[in-house]
Amino acid sequence: MRVKTRLAPRANLDMGKSLNRVLTAVAALFLTCSALPRAQAAEPFLSVTGLVSKPLHLSLADLRALPASHISAAQLSGRGPVALDCTGVALALLLERASPSIGSQRNTGLAHTLLITGDDGYAVALSFGEFDPDYGHATPIIATDCDGKPLEAPRLVVPGDRHAGRAVRGVVTIDVR
Repeated sequence: MRVKTRLAPRANLDMGKSLNRVLTAVAALFLTCSALPRAQAAEPFLSVTGLVSKPLHLSLADLRALPASHISAAQLSGRGPVALDCTGVALALLLERASPSIGSQRNTGLAHTLLITGDDGYAVALSFGEFDPDYGHATPIIATDCDGKPLEAPRLVVPGDRHAGRAVRGVVTIDVR
């Protein structure tokens, strides 16, 4: 029994030193990793896909280089009225560049939709008829700047809506269906 009593404190001491070494190594690793330069986040891209002959993959810089449309509107949100003053690319112009492959029959666009999805998974649908000048005549834009400030990611703004429920932040895809 005496031997066990003498070994136990030494074993505890050795285990304590080992634990101390492990904690020191973990702390050193943490400090080294936190001192490394962080990778820059990739610039968001917006893709126009689906029933198109020319799929588009555009960065914010690409979107800002396209002819701009400006809208001012007031919409209701979950937090009350919101005044919008945004600049961006008309959704109709993006579709024109992507060349939808929906057929050429009279009013064929009325049977097709756009599914616009944000980086958080939030999605809304718009019908072609909503922004056709002969029908809805809405002028939705993919905003790149609002209130004079550049946005971090593109945003769908539908100025004719009373409620901002179809405003999609961080638009990543426009799928023509």
